[in-house]
Amino acid sequence: MAVLQAGAAYRESRPLLDAALEGYKADLEAIVRRVPDTLVVGRVKTARSLVRKLRDGRRSWESVTDKVGLRVICTAPSDVRAIDDLIQSGPWTVAKREKKSGNGPQELFYPGLHFDVHRDDIRDHLDGPIFCEIQVRTRAQDAWAVASHKLTYKGPLKLSKRMQRAVVRLTALVELFDEEISRAFKKRAKLPNYRPALISEYLDDKYEALCEEVADAAQDLEIVKTLLGSYDEDELPQLESIVDKFVESETGLGQLIRDHLVHSVNYSDRSDWLFTQPEVLLVLERCHSRPYLLLEATSESDLEDVVRATCVAAGRPLPA
Repeated sequence: MAVLQAGAAYRESRPLLDAALEGYKADLEAIVRRVPDTLVVGRVKTARSLVRKLRDGRRSWESVTDKVGLRVICTAPSDVRAIDDLIQSGPWTVAKREKKSGNGPQELFYPGLHFDVHRDDIRDHLDGPIFCEIQVRTRAQDAWAVASHKLTYKGPLKLSKRMQRAVVRLTALVELFDEEISRAFKKRAKLPNYRPALISEYLDDKYEALCEEVADAAQDLEIVKTLLGSYDEDELPQLESIVDKFVESETGLGQLIRDHLVHSVNYSDRSDWLFTQPEVLLVLERCHSRPYLLLEATSESDLEDVVRATCVAAGRPLPA
């Protein structure tokens, strides 16, 4: 394709490329939100970059699969693996999956996983598919890729071999950083209170979204640990999903909690205190679905009286 033709094609297709970027980005954000602390950024390739790619005649408009690009930036290599699975089962066709690596600075600009995906309903001005390139990187990989690109990718400006070797040596630091992060996460996952801490954080987020109130930070995990005893072993791995379904099915749950908060007219510390804590979601779910397990877990504990009062206030008293 001649340069002038490429420029005209770009101008004609640009609105469709912009729309494609928004569509792919919405799809990607929807699936990677399951992985905490991920960031999705995107761009449409500039006219200059695309036209220069087509200038030598070895590439055609149709063969350029990164006219639209998205980048997923996450914390650890384990997140990359989770996102890899999510992308492969996403609402598109995966045309290519590649783990990027190389032996020189020109090859190592974009480490991480690369995908080329396309959807049949996203088309360009020629009614051809608009592909999207998706890059998945850890934060360390992304920081290195951005910095190395700025250092080495300046067209006619060439770095000396010594400077190029210095850039390449940084890859070892990136790999070391990610390895240490992975090791730290694995050690943390073996701590005795790791699962209760995750549940506590999940309940904080769920409680705030449900009743638009921010609970005080948990001083310890004893309440969560006690209430986890009201879930069978086969339920514990699915606890978040169980609570999610309960919250979705109980349309008045947020108002019920707000009616028993400290600023409500008839607030009683003895019977309503647990409504001020995110753990109340576990109590309400259990007294709804498995009251005998809740009773067994809290019987003869410091929580028994307040749990019973909470269930009474919710209209679901526990068995005597």
